[in-house]
Amino acid sequence: MKIDISDELFKVIKAPSNENPFVVIYKGKGIPSAPLSEGEKNNAFYYASCLYPELLNVKGKKACEHGLLHRLDTETDGLLVIAATDEAYEAFNAFQKEGLFVKEYKAVCNKVNVELYKDKGLEAFPPVSEQVAYTLENTGKYRVESYFRPFGEGRKTVRPVISSSGKAALKKCATKLYTTEITISKEGENYIALCKIREGYRHQVRCHLSWIGYPVKGDSLYNPDCLAKENTVLQFSAVALHFPHPLTKEKLYISLFS
Repeated sequence: MKIDISDELFKVIKAPSNENPFVVIYKGKGIPSAPLSEGEKNNAFYYASCLYPELLNVKGKKACEHGLLHRLDTETDGLLVIAATDEAYEAFNAFQKEGLFVKEYKAVCNKVNVELYKDKGLEAFPPVSEQVAYTLENTGKYRVESYFRPFGEGRKTVRPVISSSGKAALKKCATKLYTTEITISKEGENYIALCKIREGYRHQVRCHLSWIGYPVKGDSLYNPDCLAKENTVLQFSAVALHFPHPLTKEKLYISLFS
């Protein structure tokens, strides 16, 4: 079945086969990763299933998402993996639990003074201590760790939570500790962040970048210069994936740049 959508919004990077029972696709900015209910059409999974109907036979955690292994925010572009068989789906889930499924992101960032966040409309970020965000000296490399809790009107955003956070924040947070590995470099007036995660919480990378003072350009949720502004373009992309092959366990690396 043909689909009427441009390569800027949807593209197949790796097609499924008997030897490779999974699909890797590129999702552009502006379309959701997955349907909210069975049959919704304007999303990346739907476009993939039009090309490969066998994807609809996979039983995932959510019936309407089938073998989709992870999601990207609607305004984020980049790579997604969809299992094409139940066996591949189970294998990928095991890899994720073992920390073997690594996602890489690239962000164009500002550098800001986090002490002014409250004055600029960003609240409830805990202090960044050496225990939760530390850098290897003179390398620009950070390892940022926190729990997370939903925050704000409609719980549309998240905030980091650390052991010294207040009782209310600790009560509301997820029980798992999430880690983002970040490398910052400067290119002209911009700061470029390359980030890796093995497990992800909603908005994890964007929130962690903002927390350490490098909010993503165009981020209307976590950049104090863009809060609640319309028509901003989020300069944040999922650029690469590392994972074992679900059949052979061979280590695979798939990148937008290769």
